[in-house]
Amino acid sequence: MAKDRGKRVKIEFDEISLWKAGTIIFGILFILCSMKGGSDAGVGDVPTIEAPTPSPQAAPTPSAPVDIEVGDAYVKGKKNAKVEIIEFSDFECSFCGRFYSQTYGQILENYVDKGKAKFAFKHLPLPFHSNAQKASEATECAGKIGGDDSFWGMHDAIFDNQASGMSVSQLKGYAADLGLDQGDFDSCLDNGDMESKVKAHAAEAAKLGASGTPTFFINGVKLVGAQPYAAFEAAIEAAL
Repeated sequence: MAKDRGKRVKIEFDEISLWKAGTIIFGILFILCSMKGGSDAGVGDVPTIEAPTPSPQAAPTPSAPVDIEVGDAYVKGKKNAKVEIIEFSDFECSFCGRFYSQTYGQILENYVDKGKAKFAFKHLPLPFHSNAQKASEATECAGKIGGDDSFWGMHDAIFDNQASGMSVSQLKGYAADLGLDQGDFDSCLDNGDMESKVKAHAAEAAKLGASGTPTFFINGVKLVGAQPYAAFEAAIEAAL
């Protein structure tokens, strides 16, 4: 009986030891896996400086108006409209795409088309968006070759197809769809004829403190982000 008790104690001790050892090994493996998972997540995340979209419940705080002019930007609306809206935008920016799809049309319908406001577009291609610079140049090339309607046609085509990409070949395809002279457009885009204009807009944005996209100036008062339509409505009505 003493021998059996000794064997039973030894077996129980061995089982406890094995359980403790297994627990320790599992804990070490869990920690290593957690560390690896955190590392992989960091590599995959690309930081951006796009202006975050404020909550619809949070009304934007008006800033002091700044001195800004339409300059060489393309404009929709009557020249003598009381309200001037200037957008600094990036064609590859998801928030800019959201503004275009959800709010831009309402502003045109309710204010621009009725002669109450005019809308100007300026470029702010962010450095981590690899296609944004050429996309901006494409709109300017379209405008140079075909005039205002072609500029806005290219603007709409790029935003309408934002999810599909905006490679140089795709941009040339949009030019063909707009009926632009393909040779002139391709030459303009390939040679960077409008690069300096786009970069001048970005430099202007930096001076005005517009570092993210989209950024708007409504009669000089800054409004940042893909705000809900109500925020634009309030700002425009205040300017009126």
